[in-house]
Amino acid sequence: MNDKLYGIYNGEIYRIRPDVNGKVFLFPDDGEDITHAKVASSADISEAYRLCPYAEYKGIRTDVARETDDEYELWINDYAVAQELGFDRCDKYGYNMMVRKTDVIIFYEKKPYTL
Repeated sequence: MNDKLYGIYNGEIYRIRPDVNGKVFLFPDDGEDITHAKVASSADISEAYRLCPYAEYKGIRTDVARETDDEYELWINDYAVAQELGFDRCDKYGYNMMVRKTDVIIFYEKKPYTL
């Protein structure tokens, strides 16, 4: 479950993918259909932002590492909270756990993005 970049072009919202030459590829946000991509200049994008997913699990905010058909993999780096919630250690400072989708609430945080 990755965060996605979005931009506003001519008053419409598109998923975007900027390149190093100042171009921005615009995609409809209805799936992975890249055949209908448009190209614009980064100067033509009035606002760019990233939608970052996170989960609330048992009242605690966690990161969402990935998604399967019926589960989310949650990730946290707070040892005490990880122990309290039953997360497993997955690297030096990180803890994760697979949970049913019905056990979490997913939120998206809008963060500004500079092209």
